[in-house]
Order: sequence, then C-alpha cells, then structure tokens
Amino acid sequence: MSAQTLSQRQVQTLRLSPQQILYAKLLQLPAMQLEQRVKQEIEENPMLEEALDGDLEIDEEDDSPRDETQPEPNALEEAMRQSAEPTQPVSTDALDQAPKQNAEAEEPKPEPEENDFDVELAEAMIDDEDYGAPTPRQSDDETRGQWQPAYEEPLSEKLLAQLRLLDLSERELRIAEEIIGNLDDDGYLRCDLDVIRDGLLTVGIDASKREIESALKKIWRLDPPGVGARDLQECLLIQLDAMASEEHDDEREEARQLARKMLSQHYRDFAAKRYEKLLQDLACSPDELKRAFALIQSLNPKPGLGQTPQIGNYVVPDFIVTLNGEELVLTANDRSMPQIRLSRHYKKLISDKSQAKETKEFLREKLNAAKNFLNAIQMRKHTLLKVMTAIMNRQREFFIYGQSKLKPMILKDIAEETKLDIATISRVVNGKYVQTDFGVFELKHFFSKALETESGDEISNRVIKQIIKEVIEKEDAAKPLSDDKLAELLSERGFKLARRTVTKYREQLGIPIARLRKKIDAIK
Repeated sequence: MSAQTLSQRQVQTLRLSPQQILYAKLLQLPAMQLEQRVKQEIEENPMLEEALDGDLEIDEEDDSPRDETQPEPNALEEAMRQSAEPTQPVSTDALDQAPKQNAEAEEPKPEPEENDFDVELAEAMIDDEDYGAPTPRQSDDETRGQWQPAYEEPLSEKLLAQLRLLDLSERELRIAEEIIGNLDDDGYLRCDLDVIRDGLLTVGIDASKREIESALKKIWRLDPPGVGARDLQECLLIQLDAMASEEHDDEREEARQLARKMLSQHYRDFAAKRYEKLLQDLACSPDELKRAFALIQSLNPKPGLGQTPQIGNYVVPDFIVTLNGEELVLTANDRSMPQIRLSRHYKKLISDKSQAKETKEFLREKLNAAKNFLNAIQMRKHTLLKVMTAIMNRQREFFIYGQSKLKPMILKDIAEETKLDIATISRVVNGKYVQTDFGVFELKHFFSKALETESGDEISNRVIKQIIKEVIEKEDAAKPLSDDKLAELLSERGFKLARRTVTKYREQLGIPIARLRKKIDAIK
C-alpha cells in the first residue's frame, strides 16, 4: 500500500465575475421581463433612481471606488466565448444552464407527436379554419408595461364553489374534491379511478368505485359543461345531454338527438368524417347531418381551456423594423422601459463626513452594484442592436417583401458577422420579438435550414412551410390533399421533398391530416 503524499499543481481556469454573470442573465431577458427586473433593481438599490429626463449615462464625477475587474464589452464577450470550451471550468451556474446550440441546426424542434386520436380531433374542432399558430396579443403603446390582468378564479375553485351549493354529504364532497384535484388543464379526468381511490385512502376515506363514479356524474352537471369527462367522446355527450334541459325548436332538438346517436353509436365514423357511411347508417338527409355536425362543432372539446388564469400571454416586441422609402429603419422598442441613473442624493452622502463609516461602506457597495447594473443594461442593448442589425441586413428582402423572401440562415452566420459567440447569439434571439410590416416574429423565426431547388437555388424551409399552408388553404374541401399529393405538387413547383418531410412540416404548422380537413359542406 503506497503512502499518501502532498503535491502542488498549477491549473489555469476561468471564473466569471459577478458583472459577467449579470450581463449573461440580462441578455436572455425579453423586453417585459427586463422591465420588471429594472423596477426590482430600483426598489432594492437606493443608489438607483428613475430618471424623468431619460438619462441612462453613468455619472463619473464622484471619487468613489470603482470595480477594476469590470470588463469592457469586447473583453467580456471573449471571456464568455472561452467559457464555452470544455477545458475551461466555470464557477457559476448561470452559463451552465444556457441552451447549447448546434451551429448547423438552428430550427426549433417540433413538439412530441401525440398519438391520441381524440387529441388530434379536439385540436381540429377548436380551430377548423386557421391552422397557423395564434399571434400573441400586443398591448397598446400607451398601456404597454402597465397592463395588469384582473384576478380570475381558477377552474378548481369555480367547481368547488358550485359543489358546495349542492345537497352533498361531507363524504361525497371530499370524494368530489379529490376528483377535481386530478383534473388536467383541459378539464379532463385522465387518471384511472383507482388513483382517486388511493388519494382518498391517504385522508382516511375508503371509497368504492360506485361512490367515485356517482360523485363524478355530479361534477358533469357543473359549469362549464363537459368538465370531468374522461375522453373527447364522453365530453361531447355530456354537453349534448346538458342541452336537453334547454328550450329548443323542433329542428334543433332533432339535431341534438341525431348528434347524440352519432357520437354514441358511430363515433369512429364521425371522427374519421366518413360522411357517406354516416348518411347510410343514420338514415338521415345531408341537411340533417350538416345540422348535427354544426351542433357538435359548437361544443367545447376542451372545457377547462381558458378557465385557468394565464399571466403574460402576450408579447411586446423588442425591436421595430420599418421601411422608409428604400431604407430599413431599426428601432429598439424601449419606450416603456424605466430610464434609470445614479441617485445624486445618495452619492453626496458618500462624501459627507458626518455619515458613519458603516453607512458609507454600505453606500459604496450599492454604488458599485448600481454601476455594474447600468453598464450591463447598456452592454445588453449594444449586443441586441448589433445582432438585430445583422439579422436585418441578411434578411433585408424579408423585411421589404415578406415571408416568401426569407433566406436560409443559421446562428453561425450571425456569430461570424458580429464576431460574437454562438451561445451569445442564442441568448439574444431566444424569446425576443421584432415587429415588422408583416406581423410580429420571434427572432428565432429568421433562422432556418436551406433546401435546394431543382434549379440549384437555396430556399428556406420556412418558405416551403408557407407554400404547404397556402396549398392546403386552397384545396378541395371534399377531397383534401394527402401528404403524398402535397409532395407531388411541391415537386411540380421545383421543390424535391420526401413525403415524410412534408408530413413533418404539416405537423409543425399544426395542420390536421387530410381526413380531418374534410368539410361536411362538401357533401350533397
């Protein structure tokens, strides 16, 4: 057994300063989060104050100690670039948590494929016309940054309040509360009843399956109708049953009864939109079937959706690009951002001889922190403008003519042009938005892979997606285009794509499969 020995070893490492960490964190924040961060800093640091004159310049006329370790922007970028190398360990978690990007694959990955047919059908029911992702709501310039959403009672509280108005025993109420606690955001009960039973056992209630089902049926009668359903079919049937107590004319009641029969006895044919088979099995006319479908279409496939309060479900663009004649004009959208500066009042206290030593040391510490924060804000703005300018120059035709002129571009292209690290570019484009004449886009939208046409030209895959969307919007409602047919039509336009690639792009666009795009209006 060898004896233990002591030895010295010299190792070169790189440790990020607090200023570097602060800069990296601020760089990732979008406009609204940065606004909140600035307000928080003003509240926590007395050396910062809001400047009505909009002066963000740091006043250097005081003799207070300066942080000599604070790097210049170029030096900071170099340090952060080196920190990405595996041989240079970093003593902070700030950059370890930053997203790692591949320079050759910048396109966001699609969401995991959902194999549940009911989910796919529910999505098609919610949005039968517009297959694109919803455009985030923009607040008005006058109120941007001041909007405060009103308090909305969560779905669970709404349901519990209704339950307490029913004539339920304490045991029944506890069982119903356990069920409500297991509802998902869409208002469905996705778990098995045994899970409910196990949860009740932990609070001393041994409930039978019949008791749980009885409580569940009481929840079905609550508002919104359909909440507590275990699948889409059950959700729609619950809503149709709830309509039975309403006053209808004979035609609407016939449509309700036909819709209920279709869902309960011919659900798979309904889901697959086999209209001819439904007409035969239900022994009804095309007009009667259309009225039944229209009634089902008016139901809510996700009764819990929108019932849970969502804070911050809109975006404020970080940049605005406008066309002035033939020139593009880039503007940083920071009008709602609090303009801050060093507090002159507290700076004077540092040189006041009557102040205690501890007070002066506290103020000097806060002064250095304030200067670091102001510098980090300025460096963030400088970096963002630098990156956005490079994007605007490379995608000039897009900002002038629109989506069809989007060029292939990866993070590495902008990194080389700006002399910044790819990780820095990734932080800049993630969660930042630009307002254009063609809508509001996340900066990541401008990064895409290149596809080669038959003529040898390179085109962005986002342009291909737009073409697919436009072709589907113009398709025959009675005979929607299959993915094979879409690939064939694209080939005729000079775009060679495999069917599986077309399928992937269609799914990323949120467009249902062909059979779910078939319109009932097409039947005669």
